[in-house]
Amino acid sequence: MLKSNLGIHQFMPDKVWKWKVLEQKVAHVLSLHDYQEIRLSVLQDYDVIHKGITALMQQEEAEHATEGIVNLSRPNGDLSLLTLRPEGTISVLHHTAQIIKDKDVHRFYYMGPMFRKESGATPNEFHQLGVELLGSDSVISENEVISLGIKICQKLGLKDVRLHLNSFGCQDCRPAYVEDMKKYLEEYKDGLCTPCFTKLYTNPFADTGCEDKTCRATIMNGPRMLDYLCPKCRKNFNRVKNIQANLAHEYSVNPRMFKNFAYYNETVFDLVIKSGGKELVIGGGGRYDFLSQMITGKKIPAVGFYLNIDAIFDALDRRGLFTPLDKSFSVYIASQSEDLEMMMLQIAQELHENDIKTVLSTDKHSIDEDVTLAQKALCELLIVIRDENVREGKILMRNIIKEHQDYIGLHEITDAILLARKSLNNS
Repeated sequence: MLKSNLGIHQFMPDKVWKWKVLEQKVAHVLSLHDYQEIRLSVLQDYDVIHKGITALMQQEEAEHATEGIVNLSRPNGDLSLLTLRPEGTISVLHHTAQIIKDKDVHRFYYMGPMFRKESGATPNEFHQLGVELLGSDSVISENEVISLGIKICQKLGLKDVRLHLNSFGCQDCRPAYVEDMKKYLEEYKDGLCTPCFTKLYTNPFADTGCEDKTCRATIMNGPRMLDYLCPKCRKNFNRVKNIQANLAHEYSVNPRMFKNFAYYNETVFDLVIKSGGKELVIGGGGRYDFLSQMITGKKIPAVGFYLNIDAIFDALDRRGLFTPLDKSFSVYIASQSEDLEMMMLQIAQELHENDIKTVLSTDKHSIDEDVTLAQKALCELLIVIRDENVREGKILMRNIIKEHQDYIGLHEITDAILLARKSLNNS
């Protein structure tokens, strides 16, 4: 796909049909699981987004997290109250809080462009699928969501998708881990760069994204949340693993899995594939039972995941997994006489009413040139209108595929084309 220097996507026809294939397959799988599509505005309320992203964060981490928000400015340079959508969960929770009733369960999904600032404060557009199950804190709900993420990837053709699991514990067992992690960070501060130390000290679950080998080794040797799980969290995590194993989903426990948002609790997961000999994370998610209460005042237990549609699209394209949609039968309509544009449009209109695609010639050409243009447009039939033929009550129809042509009556055009289409379909 094309991407401008500003990080904005541009999709041309040679890619758009592939996007449609991807979107249709995703929508079909989600519909089988009773997930309803919602359309979120690209423009979001800055205060709502800011409050959602910084929920459960300390001030230092909150300042860092909000640096990635793409805010709009007024012409005079003042900050607007609007921001470009950086993610979808916060908007979904605000919507659900207004409609949910006791014991309701809602299943939503959305897909579209998101915006964040990358290094150098350059806005970056990326496409994301978001899936949310709201209103249930049961283990079955998170297994449903995890399995759905795997199923979508497999249906798209990514048969090598694997599941990585971890648990971030609950409000009862997390404090001891956080306390020990901070002690560890202070003791081994010299083994961490300043950004890693700052980010992990404010949120021990944060993904620093640091590639420095010393930093990574120090982080890998630190305390693990899995060793601090309370009996309830450990039981739930074991149930998740058992269910996924019984569903024949390949998984591994990754105690060093981190997430950039602090609102996750208990089960978290990543979906990964092989790419260039390495593992590539193409999606992930987890449970976030306390986020809604923090930003809407209403407790809504929830679990969800995202898929990086850009990464998935590129993987499918590299692997040659896009199968073209069935090509529509089409007719090329040309006029070799002036003042017959009305007839061209009338014929096209009649064919459209019979669900037949048309391509209209915009200029006068010779018959050989019209044949070449019809072939280039991948049309099966060519209709040529000439003054002398029209006066005789007929037009020329050329079968591009069978290399045969004949004259047909003006009142028989649609029937003759339908018959030709049937003949080509049967051949």
